[in-house]
Amino acid sequence: MYSSIRPETSLQADRAMTEKETFDPFLDLDWNTLEEWAGAKTLSRGRQYQREKRVHDLVRSTDGALVAWVDGVEQYATAVTFGGSLTSVCTCPVGPECKHAVAIVLEYLALRKDNKPVRNIPADDPRLSLLGINTEKSPAEDPCVTSDGPLQTGGQNLQQNPERSRRKQISLPQFLEGLSKKELISLLDELIRAYPQVQQEIADRKSVATADADPVLDALLSDIDHITGEDAWSNSWNGESQIPDYSPVKKRMEILLSMGFPDAVVNAGGVLMKKGAAQVDRSNDEGETADGIASCMDLVFQALSLSSLPAHERMLFAILAELDDGYDLCSGADRFWEEKFPDRDWGLVADGLLLRLGKDRYDHESRKHGSRYNREQLVGWIMTALDLAGREDESTDLSIAEVGRTDSYVRLVRRLLRLGRGDEAREWIARGITSTGKSLPGIAADLRTIRRELWEQEGDWLSVAGVRAGEFLSSPSFSKYRQLEKSAQKAGLWDSVKNSVMQYLQDGKLPVKRREGPGETGLLFGYLPDAGLTRRESWKAPGSPFFDVLIDIAIADKRPDVTIAWYDLYREAPEDRKAFYHSDDKVADFVADKFPDRALAIWMMKAERFAAESRPKSYEASVGYLNKIRALMKKQGREEEWGRYVAQVRNANARKKRFLEMLDVVEGKKILKS
Repeated sequence: MYSSIRPETSLQADRAMTEKETFDPFLDLDWNTLEEWAGAKTLSRGRQYQREKRVHDLVRSTDGALVAWVDGVEQYATAVTFGGSLTSVCTCPVGPECKHAVAIVLEYLALRKDNKPVRNIPADDPRLSLLGINTEKSPAEDPCVTSDGPLQTGGQNLQQNPERSRRKQISLPQFLEGLSKKELISLLDELIRAYPQVQQEIADRKSVATADADPVLDALLSDIDHITGEDAWSNSWNGESQIPDYSPVKKRMEILLSMGFPDAVVNAGGVLMKKGAAQVDRSNDEGETADGIASCMDLVFQALSLSSLPAHERMLFAILAELDDGYDLCSGADRFWEEKFPDRDWGLVADGLLLRLGKDRYDHESRKHGSRYNREQLVGWIMTALDLAGREDESTDLSIAEVGRTDSYVRLVRRLLRLGRGDEAREWIARGITSTGKSLPGIAADLRTIRRELWEQEGDWLSVAGVRAGEFLSSPSFSKYRQLEKSAQKAGLWDSVKNSVMQYLQDGKLPVKRREGPGETGLLFGYLPDAGLTRRESWKAPGSPFFDVLIDIAIADKRPDVTIAWYDLYREAPEDRKAFYHSDDKVADFVADKFPDRALAIWMMKAERFAAESRPKSYEASVGYLNKIRALMKKQGREEEWGRYVAQVRNANARKKRFLEMLDVVEGKKILKS
């Protein structure tokens, strides 16, 4: 929190004012410093808040602290100072280093850039008490309060300007309190004529104040219907875009919520979820539409916690919303689930979801992934509800009944093991691998892992090594190489199989030897048993080197020359062989000291490729590579070359606003000059 100290003398105050009038640390603030302080995600959200004009009544103290109101889920009071480092305090749940503080800094610099004045904070500003900022006067100080009154923040006490203290000033609330009823009505009438949104705001609040939320709800539903019907798109080539503005929806939700009508917000949220998801599905933007809807849904889940609906109905609303959410619109539901619900309500939820399960149709023959996944998620929620309701036997029976439809063998097996039904679990492992080995190899792999872990618990390392060998042959990788090595060592066979493993990696030929005798399975790498948990037709035999594993082994052995040699052979290989290698990053990171130009070439290729994809996540990836390029060039004293390269990247992506903003951070540009 901010605190106060004893006042300075007038001479000290005059000297301090002179220094501060000639030096404003915020003007030298760069994007990199701001990101290091707040974090990349908070910086991005703060930028969005500033662009959405959420910062209001920004003022500055005589010691340079910035104070403002910022609109969020509620209206928050926020203050920021910048001395040796940035510090902030806010009435929001996050507190320091929040997006509201970032928005204030950016709004202040935008005002300075446009040469717009920023007034001094009055000593009676209500935000001071909200933020725990104290003001104090020396005994000899005039009791009159001026707009430049003293503010103590960050351990400093800033005396008001003696020249300005002669003029008595009053705050805005004091001014309004001094007006007569007729004068206030006249002022409001002028504002309504000048600003139609003021008229709508007053009309909304009038309806709610008279316990009639219907007009506001009707207007909210109308907004949802209109906005969700808009097209959403952005064109990075020409810079044009059409992004739906969800601020009217959010504003009306906030009004209804603040005035005690959470049920109306929940009702509107159900409509928004359905229509908004359809809009996102047909949108072609960079995620802005989904972000706008998600911010509204945050309010819906806040309202859900306050709703008069029975607990089980509120729980069902949240569950069904998440089940129908394919675009991460319901991340705000996490706060709702912080509430604890009794067994009885979980039982009612389970019964309600079981009714929905009975209505869902699933074509098991076609095994459509979307349908299977949706049913699997629904069954998962039902099982959770049954367990929390104390109906575990029903939950287990449901898992067994649905496993053929949802392929949730892993969930069933782990459940049976937890219940001490090991023999049944092993039977379902075998059945699950047979059922999913070809169509759903990921599930089969998870079941194989469970079986291997059981053998490990039993100390059967020969069987474990056989499983590892089969997994390695199905998907050769460095991690699987290390796993095979570890298990074969415990079985006492690594020295016998290592040369065979390396030969396989270099020539790509299957290392299977047949045992003598009828019905005997083959030996992998000459010594290890085939556990039968991997499909032989899945084993890789390309007839050429596995470049990725060989390169990773060279890196692990700390041999940059060998690493580059294998990497160059990989680059020269036919295109169909390059699909086996995706670890350019490892090569670049490892050889950067000895072969810097090779590392830079790889990073540049990656940075430019990701930037061209025109997606927020891709931009973040591109920036990661650009930071590596900058650091290596700086280390080698090639700053001018770095400047030319980043200018080239900026020019090639001149129409991508989000990416250019990220480049400002990479370059460490001054915010005021960017």
